[in-house]
Amino acid sequence: MKRILTVLTALLFAIIFFVQVLASEELSSEIISLSYKGSNKYMSWDLQIPQVQGLDSARVERSINRHLLKTVKHLKKEVLAEAIKAYRESKKAEYPFRPFEVHVDYKVHALNQKLLSLTMDLYKFTGGAHGFTVRKPFNYDLKSGKELGYKDIFKDCPNYSQVIIHHITDKIIKNPDAYFDDALDKVRQMTDEQPFYITDKGIVVIFGLYEIAPYASGIQEFFVPFSAFKCS
Repeated sequence: MKRILTVLTALLFAIIFFVQVLASEELSSEIISLSYKGSNKYMSWDLQIPQVQGLDSARVERSINRHLLKTVKHLKKEVLAEAIKAYRESKKAEYPFRPFEVHVDYKVHALNQKLLSLTMDLYKFTGGAHGFTVRKPFNYDLKSGKELGYKDIFKDCPNYSQVIIHHITDKIIKNPDAYFDDALDKVRQMTDEQPFYITDKGIVVIFGLYEIAPYASGIQEFFVPFSAFKCS
């Protein structure tokens, strides 16, 4: 009986160890947020900046994090310069000045041992009727730190651009009133510079505000499943 208990105890510890190893592999990399909030007489800011940690390569981790941080810092610096200029002009012309705003948030779409795909929503208010948001994607190879483009994802799919364009135009044709009259032409002329992000089931192509639809319609996203591509 004592021997059986010893064996069972050993098995239990082995199972616990195995589960812990699996858990550590699944959670080896993660995204954390750097949060910055503040204001001055020129502008206010609320910034949520993604940072990856736990990668196998410290060099790649630093490179990605610097790139993400630099993107947000550049936006804040740009808007601050515009705000200072607008503030001085308002004082000179004696009209009210409304402080500018910058908001940054993000969403992770894919994170595994090989790939990170996320989007940042970069919002700025610089006067006028409303602010403006740019949805900027970041697709990284976590082994090299390289940003991934369409050709990297679909290197064995020579007709990937035709497949993507067909999927998007098909959706626009089914609901034409939601888009500008020249939306189909713009989609058919899209290049590999068109922003996109990656999920576990496919890619999502992004068209910004006013690009193919009115502001009120928001940022346009089109999902194209991996199953749609015929690759060699």
